[in-house]
Parts: sequence; structure tokens; C-alpha cells
Amino acid sequence: MSSMLRRVVCTIAAVTLGVVVFAGAVGKAQAGIIPYSVIAPHEYQLPVGAEIPKDGINLLLSYNTFRDEGKAWDGQSGARSLFANINKFVHIFNIDGLSNCGFLWEGVLGFGSLQMKNNTSETGMIDGQTGLVAWHKPTKYWTNVLEYWLYLPIGSDNLSGHSWNHSLAYMTNFHYGNFTFDGDFGYKFMGDYRDSGVHQEQGNVFFANLVFAYKFMNQIEPFFKLDFQSTETGKDKTNGVKLPGQEELAWGLGNQFKISDRLNLAVWYEAGLTGRNTTKTNAGYCRFIWSF
Repeated sequence: MSSMLRRVVCTIAAVTLGVVVFAGAVGKAQAGIIPYSVIAPHEYQLPVGAEIPKDGINLLLSYNTFRDEGKAWDGQSGARSLFANINKFVHIFNIDGLSNCGFLWEGVLGFGSLQMKNNTSETGMIDGQTGLVAWHKPTKYWTNVLEYWLYLPIGSDNLSGHSWNHSLAYMTNFHYGNFTFDGDFGYKFMGDYRDSGVHQEQGNVFFANLVFAYKFMNQIEPFFKLDFQSTETGKDKTNGVKLPGQEELAWGLGNQFKISDRLNLAVWYEAGLTGRNTTKTNAGYCRFIWSF
């Protein structure tokens, strides 16, 4: 069971988010979160060229989720609930001569708390991430983004994923009038899991996310989400047992609030539509963006 605990919370850390589902024990449904399901409206509506000050722009993004992990699409779930707080620091900058482009460096650290059905729990720091992003704006309404993430196994021992992982993603934003669309798709390359004599080959992950929003006023901008992930099969190299793949499609409804020119808040609820070999998404989300 301890292997599942490590993987589940490590999955939330990559939320941006971009991690996937991990396995705990054969015959148990695997708990996890759909990569990048923490995105909300205007996530990829990024500045370019002269829109970026000489010293750049600093952002602090805080993604928070509480998930009921008690129900599974197949098999049983060993988890009861999961809370994760993921904090991302972003520095946006430009390069002279590239007037329609922008760049950023980002780093993530966070905290997780997982409650199990056997009344045990695990709490501590989740694995960190660091990444680079570049984007191009062919028109004033449309932005194209490329992102690379490196996942660092530096979390608390019982909450770390114990593997070095990488992901590549394409993201886009289109906005016209009061309508905004944000979307992405990507692929996560999972390294082998090694800890306490356990050696597992983890399945790579494909994911995609869509967000549609319409702004009536600063405090009323409802949005609709679709989030999908599909994880390939893996293998336990210590005993040769095949680890099944996972899949889930989920939908969400929420609202974006512009509190001030420097602070934005988005809240939403998300539920699973269909899936296999994973816990059923039943979660609340909250995202803060603070510019300073």
C-alpha cells in the first residue's frame, strides 16, 4: 500500500499540471489526477514583445484541489480523500528582436495529504518540477505555446514518485470579445520507479485539456472544461507482473473572478464521465494567480 501512497500524491504534484495515474497494488483501482486538469480560463493568454517589461513579469500561481478518492471505475479504491496544494513561481521575459514571442521559466513545490480507507494517512512535501516555456502570437487573438517539464523526485520519502520524468506539451489560447478558449495536449515520458527494492517500468501518458469561458463581467466568467488522460501499460520488474493502463475523461464547471489587476481566482467542480483502472474523479479545484 505504501507504494500506492507515494504514487498518488506524486501524481498531484505534477498537476500542471502534468502528472498521471500511478499504481498501488495489483487488483486495486489506481488513484490519480488527470494531467493539467488544474488549468482554468486565460491560462495560456500570455504577453509578447513590448507587452513584457524590461525586468520581466513575476507570477505566483497556487493550485489547490480536494478529491474524494473513494470510488473507482474498476476494482476497489484504497484511498479515501486527497488534498494537494501546488505552488508555481513563474518569471516571464522577452528576447530583443522577437516581438511576437515570449518566454518563461517556472518552478513548482507543493504539499499533499492523503487519507486511506484503513485510517492511515500520509502528509508532506510532494515532488518538485521545473520547466521552460516559449510562445508565439501570430495574431492579437491567438497564442501558440510549447512547454517542457522536468519532474524531480525530491518530495517526502513516503510521498515521492521516486522517478525522473519529462513531458512535452503544446498549448493554445484564442480569445475574441468576451469568449476565451484554452487548450493543450501533451505526452509524459515516465522514468522507472525505484524504491525499497521495488523496480517498476511505468507507462507513458497522453493527456489533453479544453476550457471554454464567456465573460459577462469581472466577477462573472463561467467556464466549461473537458480533461482526458490515457496511460500505457507498465511492468513490475521485480516480479514480472504487468501493470494495467488507465484512462479517464472528466468534465467540470466553474467561474473565473478578476479580483484586481494583480489577482485572479477561479473555482470549479470536476467529475468523471468514463474511465478504467482508476479512481473516479470527484473533486473541487481552486486557482489563484498573483502578479507582482
